[in-house]
Amino acid sequence: MVLASAVAFGTIPILGKYAYANGVTPLQLLAFRFVIASAGLSVIALAVGQRPWQLGTVRSLPVAGLGLVYAATALAFFSALTVMPASLMELIAYIYPALVAIGAWIFVGGEMNRRIVLALVATFVGLALLVGAVQLRAGWALILAFGSPLLYSVYILAGERVTKGVPTVVSSVLVHVGGAITMVAVLLVAGPRTLPQSVAAWAVVTAVALLPSMVGISLFLAGLARVGATRAAIMSTVEPAVTVGLAAALLGDRLNVFQGVGAVLVLAAVILMQWRREAIPPFEP
Repeated sequence: MVLASAVAFGTIPILGKYAYANGVTPLQLLAFRFVIASAGLSVIALAVGQRPWQLGTVRSLPVAGLGLVYAATALAFFSALTVMPASLMELIAYIYPALVAIGAWIFVGGEMNRRIVLALVATFVGLALLVGAVQLRAGWALILAFGSPLLYSVYILAGERVTKGVPTVVSSVLVHVGGAITMVAVLLVAGPRTLPQSVAAWAVVTAVALLPSMVGISLFLAGLARVGATRAAIMSTVEPAVTVGLAAALLGDRLNVFQGVGAVLVLAAVILMQWRREAIPPFEP
């Protein structure tokens, strides 16, 4: 189940590219994605006997407020994806466990030992190899590409405190509702105020909502209960490998030798960092 969830999460950049090819903008994609996912996750919550609206305003508002950070993470990711290759975008995103470890050490007194330091070194050496030879049409894309995992690490660190004691499915519903409100508001202000114009566009938007947000999250949580946090976290590193494979097969993406070495270093660092630790959630922008 965890491996299946990693496959679902790994389709995100590929579906994003298909959405853009069908005339969907990042703002449209995210606004409709969050709205559809909120409705779908609400149905799942009801199916497992959880009632998000029974949490109470005092507890639910901070959780929904995480949706603002989550929406910003997704907007940075999908905006950069309009320029950057899908495989490279996914691999850069996977520096987020290193950023979480640094943030936890600085702000909440988290662990920092030789294993984590080694993983951090591998992460940033790998990152340098990944982006060292990248030629982009706009420097803003690389800034957004780095901003996405940075924002996601903030989301995880804040979420550990805000969602403590809140059922996981309930917190997922509230975060997506917060994200939906945020992205619909941004879409209304910044536009375009139009619906996707084709059946193919709607199909891709719906797939982005269903596969990662509903199927991916549901399978990960079910698998987490069966295999435990450490194994689930390590198995989730299949996600970027899935993205790289799909991007090569469907989009023609290719990594050069240096980027290949960088990818191996980043993924090895993730596994090393997750070893014998509580699972960090998979990357789902």
